[in-house]
Amino acid sequence: MSNEKFTVAQMVKALKHCKGMVYLAAEHLGCHHQTVYNYIAKHPKVKAASEFESGKMLDVSEMTLYNAIMDGQAWAVSLHLKTKGKNRGYVERQEQSGPDGGPVPIQVQAIDYDAAIAPITRGSGTDSTAPGDD
Repeated sequence: MSNEKFTVAQMVKALKHCKGMVYLAAEHLGCHHQTVYNYIAKHPKVKAASEFESGKMLDVSEMTLYNAIMDGQAWAVSLHLKTKGKNRGYVERQEQSGPDGGPVPIQVQAIDYDAAIAPITRGSGTDSTAPGDD
């Protein structure tokens, strides 16, 4: 006998009702979101329902993007080219350079570890005064 609070069918129904949104499904069931994640990890039917709902949401999002592209919305065209058009050279890059396009100056500074921690370790003895003890 299982000690699980919900049946697989209840969990699947909640995920379908909430379009695969785990936190909303948890709220719908009155449990913690980790409980839903645990069912997804343990039960293949719950995992399949979660993946199906996520896939549907992705399809709806892509169709909305497609419609925006067909409507000529520049943001949608740009997003599509930056993601799906990379293999055709539509890649956004950021170049880093120093003054007047030169190299980026890098300064390396050695730190004396013992000297750096000395003020901290110095006060660790029994004769030290703790802050607020004066």
